[in-house]
Amino acid sequence: MGAGEAPPPGIFFERLRGAAPPVSLLAAADARIRPDTREAFQRAGAALFTFEEIPRGARITRAARSSSSAELFLFLHCDTLLPVGWETEVRAAHARGAAGGAFRLGFLSGDPRMAWVAAWANFRTRVTKVPYGDQAPFVRRDVYERLRGHEPWPFLEDWDFSRRLRDTEGRAHVALLRARVETSPRRYLEKGVWRTVRRNWEILRRVKRGEAPEHLAALYRS
Repeated sequence: MGAGEAPPPGIFFERLRGAAPPVSLLAAADARIRPDTREAFQRAGAALFTFEEIPRGARITRAARSSSSAELFLFLHCDTLLPVGWETEVRAAHARGAAGGAFRLGFLSGDPRMAWVAAWANFRTRVTKVPYGDQAPFVRRDVYERLRGHEPWPFLEDWDFSRRLRDTEGRAHVALLRARVETSPRRYLEKGVWRTVRRNWEILRRVKRGEAPEHLAALYRS
């Protein structure tokens, strides 16, 4: 969670607490987290880890390494809702031998433009086997540790990790589940849907050419 991020809605925690058997909730946040957001996670029983001035990828990795018992990690953005029964699908994929995977993408919006964005993202994921962070990616703990977690990047650490997962474990071991997550379209709608899509493609093109994510972070925030 970044500084100033609002607390998730109650249904966010209900979907997590509804898992059977129960799951452990770890939250990695900027030290400047809002008090109401901190309180919401504490009420939900989360182990909240806050970090001063370190990139998001480093926060995620440090929080994950703090867990002593988890055999699976699932990485969930605060503005993304898991589908009902999500844990059954993840555990079934694990039982079938998946090293990791993700859900299909959906948006909390009836806007047809967002339906197009989701359809394109899901097609891209089927082709590349590289899901993004808003698809609630999951991974076996032993694989995560073997890959040394997320890179300490301010963003795109999710894309980089998924790419390394595919390349080391093989495409067949990346599971793309049928169920959809529902994520907020706020950033698209505030900044313009097509402008945001073009910006994201430009950022990905440039990082693939070797530009440092730190240098592209300002463009992402613009």
